[in-house]
Amino acid sequence: MEHLFDGFACLTRIHLDGLTGRATASQRFLDTDAYRSFRETGRMKYREFQTPVPADGPVGRAQAVLENITALMSKGRAFTDNASVNLIPLRGNRLLALSESRSAAYIVDPATLATVRQVEYDDDLPGDLTTAHPKVAPDGSIINFTRSLPLGGYHVYRQDPVTLRRTRIAFIGDRDPVAPCWVHDMAITSSSLVVVEPPLFFNMASLIIGTKRPYAFMDWKPEAGSRVHVIALDGSGVVTHTAPPFFTFHLGNAFERPSGTSSGTEICVDFSVYDDPEIINDLSLDRLNAFPGKDVSPSRLRRLVIPLRDAASRPVGPSALAAPVPLLTDEDAYGNFFEFPAINPRFQGKPYRYMYGTAAIRPTNMGNALARHDVEKGSSIVCCIPGSMPGEPIFVPRPDGSAEDDGVLLALKIMPGGRSVLCVYDAADMSGLANVDLPFNVSYRFHGAYVAAKD
Repeated sequence: MEHLFDGFACLTRIHLDGLTGRATASQRFLDTDAYRSFRETGRMKYREFQTPVPADGPVGRAQAVLENITALMSKGRAFTDNASVNLIPLRGNRLLALSESRSAAYIVDPATLATVRQVEYDDDLPGDLTTAHPKVAPDGSIINFTRSLPLGGYHVYRQDPVTLRRTRIAFIGDRDPVAPCWVHDMAITSSSLVVVEPPLFFNMASLIIGTKRPYAFMDWKPEAGSRVHVIALDGSGVVTHTAPPFFTFHLGNAFERPSGTSSGTEICVDFSVYDDPEIINDLSLDRLNAFPGKDVSPSRLRRLVIPLRDAASRPVGPSALAAPVPLLTDEDAYGNFFEFPAINPRFQGKPYRYMYGTAAIRPTNMGNALARHDVEKGSSIVCCIPGSMPGEPIFVPRPDGSAEDDGVLLALKIMPGGRSVLCVYDAADMSGLANVDLPFNVSYRFHGAYVAAKD
């Protein structure tokens, strides 16, 4: 494997018993075709993010190329089913493990981490790619999109949280029909889905043949600028704006407010912004294992403002957006690095004040701290255990709490020496409340979920 994104999906469960004050932990690989095949043969069956399937000589490479082309053209399985990116709680005491291909969707039992089944769809929505960051609409339905390629685009859909049946909302065509852009995440408000599309384009030849491009299998074209799509959740239309070039992985929150320049309304999108996609190369295993290594690329908490409706409540047409603006007064305070944004989930799609995420105490080749950002005051609180490496923070609100920051922050950390600890912080001031030492080591993880125990 060549990249941090390439490893096989492994699930970790930490059960916190509030009555006894004890914790138990377990770990299990997701039972995917990609994982089973590797276990049985010792060889990769599918390309992962940056690691192509090894080929034996010119004949083997030619055969692999032919198989990739056939799978793409026939809607066969051209992409891995390694659902290693995210976990989404579903109704009916289920988890949905996801990555960015149609086949990388598995139902998981949260109590045992057993792989229950692969999710298969019998609808007519095209597209072999998707995102691992679906959003929950105000009515409880799940919003996401598939990607058809080449000669395709985004197929935005609404999904029933129980049956997982999908219904099309909108279609957005690719600006380059043979080179779609890579979009990892999106944001949702009370009425709209926002898809931010940086100018990072798939190189289809690289994807099929397995050759390297500057960023895995993709090309950065800043001269093309970014696109920002605003999709009405009621299916009434799409407005596509342009914006200066930037790169992003994760969007933290979006909300609607009265326009600052007119009597209409606008959308604010708060997210992690990079100048370019060099962070993708930063996460290659060669760079991560190098010493002294390269300092991690800077990323900053920014706000993108998008016009939504005019004074007569009519949708505002396409416009050229200004570059995302800073939200914090001292960006050195969090090491000019912001990733894995998290908020109180009760404030998703609404005006809010506090954003949490990973930060950097430099020099470092990865995020090595946690931060609490006050977007109203523009201030930050940063906490760091020297030599540790935290993953995504998860905000758990107090059940009867009313204040936005009344809750705890959970973060799984790799400590100096390699041991793994679940750290519990007071979300109001980032003071440490408890540490849970795991009985086994956990590799670096991306996303997780908190699931409340049922009575």
